[in-house]
Amino acid sequence: MEKSKTNTLRFTPLTMAQIAVCTALLCVLSPLAIPMPILVPITLQVMIVVLVALILHPVHALIAQLLYTLLGIVGLPVFSGGKSGFAALASPTGGFIIGFIFASFFVSLLKGSGVGTRGVVRYILVAVFVGIPLVYIPGIIWFSVVQQVDLLTSAKLVAASFILVDVAKCVVAALFAVPLNAALKKIK
Repeated sequence: MEKSKTNTLRFTPLTMAQIAVCTALLCVLSPLAIPMPILVPITLQVMIVVLVALILHPVHALIAQLLYTLLGIVGLPVFSGGKSGFAALASPTGGFIIGFIFASFFVSLLKGSGVGTRGVVRYILVAVFVGIPLVYIPGIIWFSVVQQVDLLTSAKLVAASFILVDVAKCVVAALFAVPLNAALKKIK
């Protein structure tokens, strides 16, 4: 048992390639945004963060998310709407970027095996009941601080408007993750 645990944490060419591909997915799909009347646009970020978490080992998912975040901080336009730099983190939506880091690790940690129908259901439940709160909580708090509004107003503005869309994105991510995980197991 201890030996298999060690093998999953190794940085083999395959795991490094998986981290790189997942980081690239985050970088390519996260900037796509549909502007909304409030300051938070509709993006694919939650779906991609959850998908990465569901297909990678927790440490690998965390590394992919940290790489994505660092690439954005150093100036690549990978954040929502093509934003980058510390200004993006300081913006009203910067808390969501921090939330993605927590969600990537903990969704991956709690996902289970993801085999069959029960796996899809578990993936959906973990994504919705762990991933979304871990993204939303820092996002709501930071939005509240930057916009100088109370937490309830912040939650109404940035969470209530998007919760159903994000639940749907989590379901889609879970449906994609199960066959992706089956394919990845075949090449290991």
